[in-house]
Amino acid sequence: MARAATTSRARRSPSVERSTKRARRRGSGGVFAVREGVWRVDVEVGRDPVTGRRRRVSRTVHGTRVDAEIALARLKVADHEKRLPAGGTNARSVAAVFQLYLQAVDAGLIELAPSTIATVRSATRVMSATELPDGREFGSIRLSRLTWQDIEYLYGAMRSEGKSPAYVRRCATVLTRALDLARKRGLLDSNPAKDAARPRTSRSKPWAPTSDEVRAVLAKAERHDPEIKDAATILASTGMRRGEFIALRWSDVDLDLAEVHVAAAISDGGPGIGLAYKATKRSDWRDVPLTTGAVEAFKRQAERRTELLRREPAPNEYIFPAGIEGTTPMRPDNVTNRWATARGASPITLLHLRHYTATAMLDAGESYRTVADILGNSEATLRLHYDGRTDVGKRKAITALEL
Repeated sequence: MARAATTSRARRSPSVERSTKRARRRGSGGVFAVREGVWRVDVEVGRDPVTGRRRRVSRTVHGTRVDAEIALARLKVADHEKRLPAGGTNARSVAAVFQLYLQAVDAGLIELAPSTIATVRSATRVMSATELPDGREFGSIRLSRLTWQDIEYLYGAMRSEGKSPAYVRRCATVLTRALDLARKRGLLDSNPAKDAARPRTSRSKPWAPTSDEVRAVLAKAERHDPEIKDAATILASTGMRRGEFIALRWSDVDLDLAEVHVAAAISDGGPGIGLAYKATKRSDWRDVPLTTGAVEAFKRQAERRTELLRREPAPNEYIFPAGIEGTTPMRPDNVTNRWATARGASPITLLHLRHYTATAMLDAGESYRTVADILGNSEATLRLHYDGRTDVGKRKAITALEL
């Protein structure tokens, strides 16, 4: 009998032997000691949708067993909320997360302006290659070991290399968003960038030319380039951004109502990306009333286009196009270069014209809300950058202190 039992066990197939083991349920997990102070936690997740194989997601935890138990709990929550990766990514380092973020941008899952995409690519390259004080390249750090201290070391190393605080802050924004994507994909339990202190930037009040200075530079520009002079007149009269002005079509202007509809902008992403027609900076539209001078500038441009085309310009054509046909917008840099040539030695740039618009209206006693609506800014942003030259409201308030 004993021999028969032994023979029976010997003939049992391996598959039958395995089937007697209890299969792990989805959501179950465990903590395993790797070595002193290092633990591996894993959670059973859904089967691979392609191969049908069982999958486990694991993390390496440095610390005590309690730390490992907490990490296991977070991993289970991430699986329950369907934030764990569904396969197809092996992003385990900071550089790999940057690549994952850029792939999401290229796929349109994250919407960025073309010029912003170029900045993001540059920022990820710079951060990945930056060497920390301990000799590690930031991009080579494994996600499981990335801490907020590492990120603060990154910011300090970038400043030591001569990067400006404003540039480091832009890089910090890119890093925070990339790590947020990693968290959503289940590659991180939390975003350490949100605990790291960003470098501070000092804000100074932007210089704005006076009305006399603007009139003088417009008169000078008219002698060299009448068309760009009219463009500058429109910018100074409406406070539009350069990209918004370039995106204007004839259908956006109602000269009878003396009003322009601003709802889009032209952005230049540089080589490989080119020009893009996109929503305004705040992804909103606004109707801006026109001054008499702005209306006359639009009419003069309409006459130029009619004379050139030997017909009236079509509603879908750009008002200040790059070519004769009117279907191609000017490049932002070309507008800037033409204005620089026309203004000569004057320091007034196209951005200064926007500063003039904001400051002049605030000097006249208009509310921040009204000026923000005209410029397409938030009221909070406007208050951070502009205070008017005289600020009528403050002067009125200060009279109460006269002795």
